[in-house]
Amino acid sequence: MLILAFLCGFIWDSQNALGTQGGDPSIYTAPADQIRFGYSIILYLIIGVIMQGFQPLFRKGVWQLSAIVSGLATFIYLLLEYLLINIVRGDFYFPSRVFYQIWLSAAITMLCSPLVFFILFKLANLFNHTIRYDGLKKRYFRFKKAESEEPS
Repeated sequence: MLILAFLCGFIWDSQNALGTQGGDPSIYTAPADQIRFGYSIILYLIIGVIMQGFQPLFRKGVWQLSAIVSGLATFIYLLLEYLLINIVRGDFYFPSRVFYQIWLSAAITMLCSPLVFFILFKLANLFNHTIRYDGLKKRYFRFKKAESEEPS
């Protein structure tokens, strides 16, 4: 999860922080070019920690709660990102249109994530893939134990 948070944050920052600033001028009235590279890695880490807590339910097939949490995580990420931009700018400006876009992005995520989860579960069934419930540590020790039991 930490590696994915780092990769996603690095790619997001590479795509947005290093390029020219764009966006709707009515929303982004002041450029956010002062935000340093790497801030979204921390934000992805925070969201990943929240989502990691719901992993056992997703593994059991309870994707409904994961769909709601993915929308909530999107909302938290976008809100934290905009608040960070406001802190860097030195003033607090939060128009209703920004909140509308953040809320709409989270709602679209909540509506689309059941379709993504459905496709993932169908693909897992199609390829006879079972989700392992044991962690990496248990698999590693089981692998080491099987190596030591092999005849010499």
